[in-house]
Amino acid sequence: MSMLGRRKHSRYLLAQPIEGNVLVRDEVTIETLSEREIVVLSPESCRPRDQVGLEIPGRARHRVNATVAESRPFVAEDGAIRHRLRLVPDNSQAETGAVTEEHR
Repeated sequence: MSMLGRRKHSRYLLAQPIEGNVLVRDEVTIETLSEREIVVLSPESCRPRDQVGLEIPGRARHRVNATVAESRPFVAEDGAIRHRLRLVPDNSQAETGAVTEEHR
């Protein structure tokens, strides 16, 4: 089945292509949250130096950008394989107090 004529706007093309990946992850369990380190359990692994965004629920939803420092497999109580990710929050957020103990 062809969908010719359905697009009303032309696509945007970059003059120089940029390499990158977009991954949408499932919910994670936060084990540790501090200004220097965040440890989460994830159903998927990450590579060290991957950039991630973490939305922390609460009265005011809070987003933290971080870098993956370490990813290790972990067997949960139900026997499922999870990955323990150690994240380092971006310095700009840690310095401004964007990550605080009260969000734990």
